[in-house]
Amino acid sequence: MAEIIPLASQQSSLAESAERFGSDKGSVIEGDSRLGWPAHTYTFFYERHFRGKENSVQFVLECGIGTDNPELVSSMGERGSPGASLRLWRDFFPNAEVIGVDIDKGILFQEERIRTFELDQTDGQSTSELLQQLDLKFDLIIDDGLHTFDAGISFFESSFPFLAKGGLYVIEDVTETDALDFMKYFAKSPLIVEIVRLRRGKSRIGDNQLLCIYGNR
Repeated sequence: MAEIIPLASQQSSLAESAERFGSDKGSVIEGDSRLGWPAHTYTFFYERHFRGKENSVQFVLECGIGTDNPELVSSMGERGSPGASLRLWRDFFPNAEVIGVDIDKGILFQEERIRTFELDQTDGQSTSELLQQLDLKFDLIIDDGLHTFDAGISFFESSFPFLAKGGLYVIEDVTETDALDFMKYFAKSPLIVEIVRLRRGKSRIGDNQLLCIYGNR
């Protein structure tokens, strides 16, 4: 178990980019978010983990582009900015190609070093088939999709084989209940797995937790 407490004096520059693009992964102002809920403090973790290695990251995969359709589960709401975190990664990793997948085909787009695809993360076969077609090994895989244990495991089992050696696999927004289920699931796994609990100002930790799985080095 790991718990990281970022202090105000350790403001992440990546948080500035998150705020600029409209991602809830971080904020310059403590607890602030244009989306209507306290911003996460994940940018502190990502910047800390990849410090000095930004140029070496070649491929990033993120599940959950950030739908703004209020009728869909895990929607960011009408104030959401689809693709915000994909642009965040493109800027943070200057040599990387960023792949995004989402069930909402209405928000798919293509930009410089960004490609997106329609995908239901609960469909393991479709996930495997898509990643086999892409034929890439990802230095960073992020699950920011449905935020349920079952959906998280489904996407993990089908996408983890495509994590590069020494890569990082992250499941975001893990609740306390799901954290316990993940602990049981990985109890006998040979993988290095951590729950990273990040403070976010005066707000309760709540779902401000990351499940981090490290690829073999």
